Amino acid sequence: MEQYHRKLINDCMPKLICVTSTLETIVDNLLEKNVINEWMKDYILEPQGDSVKKLYELIQGRGPKAFTDLCGVLKKTNNLTAYNILTSKTSEKYKQKLSSIELLDTTFNNTIIECDVPYVKIHPERKQMKNADPLIGIYPMNSNPKGHALILNISDIKNNDDTTGIDVNMTNVNKLFKGLGYIIHTKADVTEKNIINVIDIFVDICYKGKANSIVVFIMCHGYTGKDSNRLSDIFTTDGFTINTYWMIEQFTKNGWFTNIPKLFFIDACRGRNNEFGWKYCDGGNNYLKNDILIKPPIGIFTNHHFRDVFIAYATLPGCTSKFDPIEGSWFVQKLCQVFREKACDTDLFQMMQLVDIELQKLNSIERGFQTVEWILKNVNKFFYFNPGLYDDNSNYN
Repeated sequence: MEQYHRKLINDCMPKLICVTSTLETIVDNLLEKNVINEWMKDYILEPQGDSVKKLYELIQGRGPKAFTDLCGVLKKTNNLTAYNILTSKTSEKYKQKLSSIELLDTTFNNTIIECDVPYVKIHPERKQMKNADPLIGIYPMNSNPKGHALILNISDIKNNDDTTGIDVNMTNVNKLFKGLGYIIHTKADVTEKNIINVIDIFVDICYKGKANSIVVFIMCHGYTGKDSNRLSDIFTTDGFTINTYWMIEQFTKNGWFTNIPKLFFIDACRGRNNEFGWKYCDGGNNYLKNDILIKPPIGIFTNHHFRDVFIAYATLPGCTSKFDPIEGSWFVQKLCQVFREKACDTDLFQMMQLVDIELQKLNSIERGFQTVEWILKNVNKFFYFNPGLYDDNSNYN
């Protein structure tokens, strides 16, 4: 549930308690919608304590759809006064925040979807992973949802051929992070100006969400930056370039996300060369035509101290990222394959090693070679996704 929804409920708690009736019917409807479970129903209806207050307190921890489901149930059970308290747009106190949500609906394709259990494997004993080494910490990954994931797909670029197979990538990445328990935000073919707005809004979403982690997954064309502060640049749909380190810095510069892991996956070429210096170059799809005419990347990277930042590049600096027109990119293929099977009991860094091992199986003289590169910026704890497992051991709703 969004932070401002929680605040609205708590601020209006005395009124809500007074006007809410037919509690048992409300609880039954919430149980039917899987917003709560059986023991929660028993806890709310037990005679000890204020049952209505317990309902409104407990609902605040029931995931991103809980507020919408609660309002729907209140309306269905004819608790119209309570419904109006929570849904009225006349309150100046919440008007600005509600407007910002409406803006997000026009900016993002914001998908909040249930955990896809068949796609991502859950620990057979429903056990959250713990670190055996007392000297090394572990990032908490038990919030519901796990976090927010921004998925950027930029394939329609000025003066460049479209990449075939990108829809397969989008489908697989969406299913993966949906199954891992994230709220998915997708955006396609953004311009230089739009991508700045998208990042700003997404940072604000993550700040308000207070979840355990942040994911940014970028699929696009790119090349290696021209100085040490630009390990990779990506292209926007109008042919300009974005400094990836500038993008990462937007999540670190204000200190909002200290001790929150920020995961960046960049599936893009970083040059024209096939790995290991092969003379053959696999065509114009791997780089922009007339790229010497492209303006320098926007954003000046300042040397902030990055904390809790993980960056995975599909390929090495100067090299192409391989792409199959039917199966999608090699990187997305193997990352989804490994994560969906191993995320339940394997930490992030070991999984990246397995992704690289799986990529080696696709390498050949005919098709070229590809090696994953990942970078840790003050990541000094283990990271487990713990898919399907949350504080109250409930499924993601």
